[in-house]
Amino acid sequence: MCDASEIIKTKKDLLLLNGSLTVMPQDLDKRVERSRRLLMETLLQLMSETAYSKISVANICERSGVARPTFYLHYHSKDDLLKGYIESMFIKFYEQVEDYLVRSTQADPVIAEIMFRQWSDNAGLAQLLVGNDVEALVLNEFKRYVARIMERYISAHNLPVKESARMNYVVDFIAGASFAVIVRWVREGFPVDAREMGQLYASLVRPGLLQVLLMGKL
Repeated sequence: MCDASEIIKTKKDLLLLNGSLTVMPQDLDKRVERSRRLLMETLLQLMSETAYSKISVANICERSGVARPTFYLHYHSKDDLLKGYIESMFIKFYEQVEDYLVRSTQADPVIAEIMFRQWSDNAGLAQLLVGNDVEALVLNEFKRYVARIMERYISAHNLPVKESARMNYVVDFIAGASFAVIVRWVREGFPVDAREMGQLYASLVRPGLLQVLLMGKL
């Protein structure tokens, strides 16, 4: 009887079916991850060289070496690509703050500091994301993330919300004010430490917002 190792000597032998090479799922995942990473890195590189509005999908593909059909397998547009990168940033932020959100109703200074520190720790990227031609896109994404954090906070502490439609106004207020402060801070070159910014931000937001939430005024 032949030993299996004598028949299947390589991974390629194992994958060769009906005369064609079958790609294993883990190999496909690595290729997808590599393509997405290349596209994101290339977009950021191009944004550092020219205005976002002047960058095309063709530019991204040509610089990255990723074929256009492959680009459209992953993203609908360059905006979709940028949103994907912003989403990855938010996921990291959310992982850092979720425990604070759940643990205490008074955790806003810590959460605010983490928010500002994420921007200052990624100063180069931050400068790109507050550019005039991407500011509106980033703000819209920022609103979505604020809404998710607010929902988690309200759910974790069983806070009463009489009219959910009012939450849209709260989200617009928090996101708009937060982003305006972040944009000014980044454009001025981070003149104040992230911790001080977090404390200032919490002092401005806490009285009104917490009163509205904790006293069930929504």
